[in-house]
Amino acid sequence: MKKALIAVLIITAIIISACAAPKGKSEEEKLRQQLKKWESFDSQGIAEVSYKSLAIRKMFSAAKNGSQLRFDLFDGGLLGSAGEPLLTMYLGDYVAVKSPFIPMLELLDFTHTAPLQSLKLSANTDSLIALYGERIIKNKKLELNGVTINFNKDYLLDSISEKENQTRIQALYNSRGDLSELVVTSIDNIALRMSFDKIEYVQPQIIPLPKPELSFTEDTLKGLNNLNLESLLKEFLQYKKEGQK
Repeated sequence: MKKALIAVLIITAIIISACAAPKGKSEEEKLRQQLKKWESFDSQGIAEVSYKSLAIRKMFSAAKNGSQLRFDLFDGGLLGSAGEPLLTMYLGDYVAVKSPFIPMLELLDFTHTAPLQSLKLSANTDSLIALYGERIIKNKKLELNGVTINFNKDYLLDSISEKENQTRIQALYNSRGDLSELVVTSIDNIALRMSFDKIEYVQPQIIPLPKPELSFTEDTLKGLNNLNLESLLKEFLQYKKEGQK
């Protein structure tokens, strides 16, 4: 009788201990933890901008907070002493570009080539999970408004594709699961590879570029009709490549 009672007490203790043990993270918590990293961050590293056979490697800083993102490309040296950026791009309610070396880039409309839909989807993690969390957990994928987001089994973001502007973003990670590279490719062999030296998951202050206010004369408009992103990017890369010699 005593042996039976002792056995019952042992089994009861095991059950209570199991119930009281800390539970692992739920699938939703894992997803939320990873998505939060894309909601806001501040980063820097080395960027390679390439078009066909032309390519340059420069230091960059990239900061995102909600639906705002700013990318700056610098001409070497420490970021704090690098001077005016070679190229700055701001994405938010509008798209703006500044390039003191190729000012004509500032005259182009990048709205239809920038990944604005992806930016909006990553702006609010809680809202995204509330609306589409179950779908992401089930399929490890979200397809919405022409945007396809793929996740791996641990909910690390794998890739983003935007059908409308034919842009693809591929995320690469190191052995610890930390983001190491982002590769952005678009139509016509234009590519940006960002290799991160530092990423901080903070809410940085984003300083936007002024909103473009395009007001041209008839002659200027005729000249713009002959411009395109490819030719100006090729000019920019060739100019900076010659400057590196």
